[in-house]
Amino acid sequence: DEMATEIPMSQLVFTKETLNISVVNKKKWTSAQVLSSEILQGFTCTTVRKASKSKIKNLVHACRPRKGRKKVALKESQLTCMYNLLDESLNQNFNEYPADMLLYFNSKDVEKTNCRSYFSAVGAADFSVSSPILNKGQQLFSEARGGISGFNLGKEEVSVLGSLSCRLNSSYIQNSDPSILENLKSCQDFSESQVAAMETLLLSGKTSYGNVTTWNKQTLQNLAPLPLYLTENVWSHIQFLHYILTSRKNHNKEKLKSLFKHINPRRVKRGAGCTVGNVTSITVRDPSFPFGYDLTQFDLCLDVPVLKENLNFICEKVDDDSFQEVILRKLNEAYPSGVSEENVQVLNSVSRSATLSDISKWSITKIDTLSALMKPEDGSWEAAKSNAVITKYLDTPGNSLGTSELNAIDANICSLDVTVIKNITPENLRNAKSLNVESCSLEQKRVLYEISNTSFSSQRSNPTNHYNLINNYLGKTASSHSH
Repeated sequence: DEMATEIPMSQLVFTKETLNISVVNKKKWTSAQVLSSEILQGFTCTTVRKASKSKIKNLVHACRPRKGRKKVALKESQLTCMYNLLDESLNQNFNEYPADMLLYFNSKDVEKTNCRSYFSAVGAADFSVSSPILNKGQQLFSEARGGISGFNLGKEEVSVLGSLSCRLNSSYIQNSDPSILENLKSCQDFSESQVAAMETLLLSGKTSYGNVTTWNKQTLQNLAPLPLYLTENVWSHIQFLHYILTSRKNHNKEKLKSLFKHINPRRVKRGAGCTVGNVTSITVRDPSFPFGYDLTQFDLCLDVPVLKENLNFICEKVDDDSFQEVILRKLNEAYPSGVSEENVQVLNSVSRSATLSDISKWSITKIDTLSALMKPEDGSWEAAKSNAVITKYLDTPGNSLGTSELNAIDANICSLDVTVIKNITPENLRNAKSLNVESCSLEQKRVLYEISNTSFSSQRSNPTNHYNLINNYLGKTASSHSH
């Protein structure tokens, strides 16, 4: 499976049964499990319906989430296809199927003794993938609740709900057994009312985490990732406020920004000069940095020479937008003639707070610099800023939108002008990973479709294979050209 993720789309050719593939070196593979996520998510029901039951099972199993590989994004038509093709041979080991496919199971498919394991498995599904008219989320939630009445869910009932607890409103959360907090740890996000309900439950002192005033670093780590969502309603009761996750890169930058605002003092101290202690090389290596500095003190206590010597450590740990703006301003002071590539490469999420004027002063000539700036884990780019970064790179003689560049910018390709996108060669697009073009305009998609159509022209003799390779670039305009 690890090898599969390294096989480029351009080196894969589907056989008539689609579940066996051949690589350019002619080595044969006999299982769909070696296919990359991009290939797996491109299958059509027409392609697989005549395959043997065992090969269909292989395809379904290959689409399950796997460690080290991104989720196979499947559409409703593909999920219902999987279900219908296996309808008579479904088993009770629900982990054998993609969680999204479980949304389409019927009551006849789940034995009563296995209800708990089913609801636990389906709780990991993306409910937005199913048509709104089916109302799958509410339907499954109602089935999971069974005959429960009122808002007070007991421990047993909470256990049955599993990840479906993410759909509970505030009334359920604050009145249910405290074990519901364990279920909520798997949720992707919360509404303000859900957060308020969690805080009510935590502040009651009736949870396994005890009285909030007794919490320490270990308590907060045990609660992860819930502390990312808590507000000053809770943080104001905690004496141990040095909780800044050391594994910051594993968490959503927006949540870290919000967390910092809630736990860091926002008061503005009067008087001249730094009063809480100068930022030093030792200070920036503390896991809690920059906790303890309000915006004014961060500005006054961070000297330009210290910033220059410790830029990588500082940018790695500062998530607050206002603090990042201070860093960028001082960086311009440090390098009035322009910021070198070495320094630009370590900006991390600080780069997202830059202005167009800031970006104009950066040196961006190397693919390593472009790749560092485009890392998705550092947050999304505003289109104008992304355009400025990529354009600055392309302004360097010899630079172009090659395969490496396309892999680096991915979804940010939608920030480029159509005239720039037209310069992508069919060969470079063919050798690149399948790009995320969801936010592209129809005109941008049309241009990318035309390039991809040429890129994979050798596959036209097999319409199904050809479609699977270009369908990512099909917009409404492009689709009309493909018929």
